[in-house]
Amino acid sequence: MQAVLDALTDEFMSTSVVKIRAGIPSTNRNTAALAACRELERRGLAEHTGCGARSTLRWRRTRHRPERTPSPMNVRCDHVHLRSRDAVAAARFYVDLFGAREIRRDGSPVVSRVTIELGGLTVFIEQAPEGTTPASAQPHLGIEHIGLGVEDIEQAYEHVRRHGIEIISGINEVNPRLRTVFIKGPDGAVIELLQRLAGS
Repeated sequence: MQAVLDALTDEFMSTSVVKIRAGIPSTNRNTAALAACRELERRGLAEHTGCGARSTLRWRRTRHRPERTPSPMNVRCDHVHLRSRDAVAAARFYVDLFGAREIRRDGSPVVSRVTIELGGLTVFIEQAPEGTTPASAQPHLGIEHIGLGVEDIEQAYEHVRRHGIEIISGINEVNPRLRTVFIKGPDGAVIELLQRLAGS
């Protein structure tokens, strides 16, 4: 369901296009995408145009956002916590490549944690103890990647390339208003650089 919602844009598109962008196997034809779009419409997250025939239905993400159910907790994003075999080197990666700001180091004489500010987000980088297992190979459950917004995706791509960073995928035209690049970060972290164009 989330994959179908992510595939929708503000522009109407056929169920076949939705299916392809959402990564739904062709063996399912359009049935799965159609069912998902109808459920999203029921939730107020998608809308369609055209008659009821499946071949002429076209879908888009609605600009309407349903009211959220009030929560008893007033939450905010406080931090992201990473583990590293070399916390100091990992922090330097984010500082050198993305202009992150090192806030403090904990532990002496051995550093146990480095705290940085990355694009407005506080990130704890913990020095992992011996025996900590490596990150699982993708795809895996849990956090999939870190997304960092950029102003110019071509400039960002050239920047990471010049720094010799491993590029997982080059510039992806996800849709007319979203362009991305995926790179490999320290300790198996996957980082997405994304440019959202006007109107997205």
